[in-house]
Amino acid sequence: MTPPLPHPESQADQKADRWALLAFAVFMVASFVIQATSIQIEDRRVGLEPWLREGASHLTLLFLVPFFPRILDVAPLSLRSWRRSLPVHLVACLVFSVSHVLSFVMLRKLIYPPFLGDTYTFGLSDPLRWIYEIRKDAYGYVVVMSMFTLARMAMQNRLEDRAADELATREHRLMLKSGGRTTMVQAGDVIHAKAAANYVEVITPAGTHLARMTLTELEQLLRDAGTRHARVHRSHIVNLDRVREISPTGEGDAVISLDTGETVPGSRRYRDRYVPAA
Repeated sequence: MTPPLPHPESQADQKADRWALLAFAVFMVASFVIQATSIQIEDRRVGLEPWLREGASHLTLLFLVPFFPRILDVAPLSLRSWRRSLPVHLVACLVFSVSHVLSFVMLRKLIYPPFLGDTYTFGLSDPLRWIYEIRKDAYGYVVVMSMFTLARMAMQNRLEDRAADELATREHRLMLKSGGRTTMVQAGDVIHAKAAANYVEVITPAGTHLARMTLTELEQLLRDAGTRHARVHRSHIVNLDRVREISPTGEGDAVISLDTGETVPGSRRYRDRYVPAA
């Protein structure tokens, strides 16, 4: 039996996780060098001790961070799920910190005698040491988890953009997203559209749809769908099949009247797109 193909969203998350892990590894190398050299300069310590100390901590982090994507799979971070996910992340953060501390303490105890001829003492029974380390690890947990979350969001956005392009090209339909709602609209039904801050108002016979995209992105989707839409102004797109009249203003611009009775400004900058050649 042929195994089922992995879901595109799952593949996108895995790709994002790989990029986040690579970025974290680069960051860890830089942090390791900076921390070790800072100890040598500020505390005037020479020799291997600062490098062994920081190396044990950073190496432990590199082994623990690959578990972060699994935590995100169980408790994704979003506006809709944060209440349910927060307790999971609080527990995961504590487990992460305890694992980090116990691991680097054990590693330092193993490497200090052969390399430095001395033993390493941390003070596991001192609550202040734990508070100090957990505080640092909590900050690191938030930063690293944010890296994975942002990487996944970026990859999911690319996946959605690709799906929208394919939908426009193959089925001549537009995928309009606003908040958690997605509306499907036939590309040819778009009468006109105008920019509205971070959104685009898409006007169709069924009504006005608010889509979170740029006017340039909508223009590309309409072009992929093969419709007769044109950019007539930096803030407006019209369906040329719905244009009833073009009235010059005398300054190079124009007022475009649609068969719905609405008017749209036409800019001289885009004149060649909406005025037929003589």
